[in-house]
Amino acid sequence: MPQNVTFFLPFEAGSNPDAARAGAHHLDWIRAHGLVRGEQALRRYREWLLTDLAGYAYPEARGADLDLVTDAVCIGFPLDDQFDGPRGSHPEHVARLSTELAAIPYREPGTPPALDTPLTRAYTDVWRRSAEGMSAQWRTRAAATYTRFFRAYVEEAHNRRSGALLDEKTYITLRREAVGTGPCFDLIERAGHFELPEDLYWSPGVQTLLRGATDVIFLCNDAHSVEREEAQGDPHNLVLITQRTRGCSRADALERVGALVRNTVRGFQDTAHTLLQRYAGTPQRDLLARHIAGLRHWMIGNQRWGTVSARYATENIGVEVIPDDIGSAGADRSGAISGPTAGSTSSAARP
Repeated sequence: MPQNVTFFLPFEAGSNPDAARAGAHHLDWIRAHGLVRGEQALRRYREWLLTDLAGYAYPEARGADLDLVTDAVCIGFPLDDQFDGPRGSHPEHVARLSTELAAIPYREPGTPPALDTPLTRAYTDVWRRSAEGMSAQWRTRAAATYTRFFRAYVEEAHNRRSGALLDEKTYITLRREAVGTGPCFDLIERAGHFELPEDLYWSPGVQTLLRGATDVIFLCNDAHSVEREEAQGDPHNLVLITQRTRGCSRADALERVGALVRNTVRGFQDTAHTLLQRYAGTPQRDLLARHIAGLRHWMIGNQRWGTVSARYATENIGVEVIPDDIGSAGADRSGAISGPTAGSTSSAARP
């Protein structure tokens, strides 16, 4: 039922006419990096429709730019599966991979990873391509965004191990980083070959837009994935937290999430209108308009994808798709995506 829930997002949906070609490129790319093994796993990966999400989110990207954002968006999901389920309850395991991933943007682009796995090699390649043509200021900002994203995974692992019962406010603060929108939003500039000036990017207005778009995306995702997180016993879902802390029904919790989406969208639209008026007649106005359009494409594209992706389908609860990438005790050390095995556990539907 939650995958059928939609929220009012008054944005024009985009689609990319080059998405099918970029999707074929991505499948070749993940094979080349050793992230897929076997036709069954490849079929399940295709059913997630991740390349469709990238096309919705970056409808104006073309060629190598679209290839980059498709690869960058799609590998966020195999990454997330490294940290869900039993694997995600071991902070030491999570910290080992997260630390290496966070270090990649601080090295010379293309430097081989110190921890050599399919995922770290893939992220090294994505960062090398992301950094091309971007200023030192953008690269510094994007590297810090990655660091916050990966650090959030370690905090989630500590929560799982300790059995922490999060309240709504604490969870929302953590989820804003763990959902992974920060790196995706940085790629709006990279794919569009523009950059917001640093003073504009860090202004209260633009930060409000970024936070609002992030909230809309994770709220929609939490609604669509609640049955999977519930089956796994994962505490990181606002619908489940709302049910527990408010003692309400699933329907009431979903209604509260929907109200949060509506209020956040209104705030986003008001802030965008105010900013565009404030910078009317200036070069910053055109840059802002492009960035705002990118955030809107991400919000509506994420909902469009979340309602149809097999990643959130209840019939796939309990299907293991992504094995351990760094080789915990007794696990497959290859880091490749494999099909389900006897006794396999669920991979959660996040980000």
